Amino acid sequence: MPDVVVIGAGHNGLIASIVLARAGLDVVVLDQLPWPGGMAGWHVVGGVEVPVGAYVLGLIPMDLLEELGINIEQYKPDPIAVYVKDGELVRWWKDLDKRIAEFNRWGLGDELRAMWSKIVEFHRALRRYLYRTEPPSREELLSDPVLSEFLKLRSRDFLGRYLPREFWDMFIFEPYLDQPAFMVGYYNPATDWYYPAKDGEVGMQVFARELYKKAISSGARVILGLGVRKIIIEGGRVRAVITEDDRRIEAKAVLSTASPINTVLELVGEEYFDKYVIDRFRSIPPNGAYRVVIVYDGKVRMRGELDNYRDSILQLPFGETVVHNNYLIVTGLPTRDELENYVDIDWGRVKAFELITPQDYERLFRVAGGNLNHLPMFEEFMFDKRPVSGWGYKTPIRGLYLGGAGTWPGGQVTGIPGYNAARRIIQDWPSLRQ
Repeated sequence: MPDVVVIGAGHNGLIASIVLARAGLDVVVLDQLPWPGGMAGWHVVGGVEVPVGAYVLGLIPMDLLEELGINIEQYKPDPIAVYVKDGELVRWWKDLDKRIAEFNRWGLGDELRAMWSKIVEFHRALRRYLYRTEPPSREELLSDPVLSEFLKLRSRDFLGRYLPREFWDMFIFEPYLDQPAFMVGYYNPATDWYYPAKDGEVGMQVFARELYKKAISSGARVILGLGVRKIIIEGGRVRAVITEDDRRIEAKAVLSTASPINTVLELVGEEYFDKYVIDRFRSIPPNGAYRVVIVYDGKVRMRGELDNYRDSILQLPFGETVVHNNYLIVTGLPTRDELENYVDIDWGRVKAFELITPQDYERLFRVAGGNLNHLPMFEEFMFDKRPVSGWGYKTPIRGLYLGGAGTWPGGQVTGIPGYNAARRIIQDWPSLRQ
């Protein structure tokens, strides 16, 4: 019998398994997917390894990667990103002075420098609250002189202090404009976005493989292609999981990195939770993502000046777009005409086309509504309210823990939820093992 069953071999599940195994616990990781990394992993489309969710890193702390022994390089194209604004290109260069010069084309260099200085301060301050087995409350964060500004201001008010409206979409998605400016800080890493790389290979598959290998070498047993159908609760505590092939695996603790909604409503059952928890989760509207992948017979070419920046993250009107050799990924759902405005494409040379819908994301990754962040990144679902006030990483059911993007600090590839949830289990282990 393992000590802990981890549901999900995504980046948080694998990180949790490394931490738990190193602490001497017997860990089994189960995932219905045939690849490691979950939404930070990859699959094959048209004979090409293509990221299935995240395609860049930036929010996962370097000191966490070092502690875990994940040795990857950072590949940053220059410019890192290119934003299309009213037909003009705004380039986000690696060098800060070059960024300032870029924004000086619109007389905004000093404003950008001031804003970016604030964002760097935000991340420096936030670090003090990241590695916590009990998430911070909004009130605690308000006591921080730097973070309080980002909590009191709306995103639109913060951005409006520095930049005209036409630049805001470079830094935040429109649904977050009426949320606290904390979201602007969170989604703009001080170290910038980068592609993981190693030994000449570039892409998220590098990151996923390194995590997978480290989990195995740390002593965790990672079983791919076998999901969990049910978490068994007996006598008020976790007793076992039932796999999709009807095997019962008993354990002292279960750590789910699936969405809290799917964990509570599907894997456990609403009869084990208070009504306000069920109502809270059921009230969340679907807010899923679409993903388009095109694999081409030859290099994908962009139209006009954009072709000079094929390696950069392209922020196009219909969605963020990434080009890598012979494939293109769009996070969004462009029409054919919209795509052809920016991509020089001969449809007869398309080798493969993939559309991932919100329903696909929910089915593949157990994320309700296809929400890649598991829960809304809105104020009522942040800090110690993520996923429910008073929970943190530990549910009211003894032995049941949560460690995915639906816990503090939230979505994107940070690794922090899995790391903190594992530490919470280790902290509780003397009582759990009884």
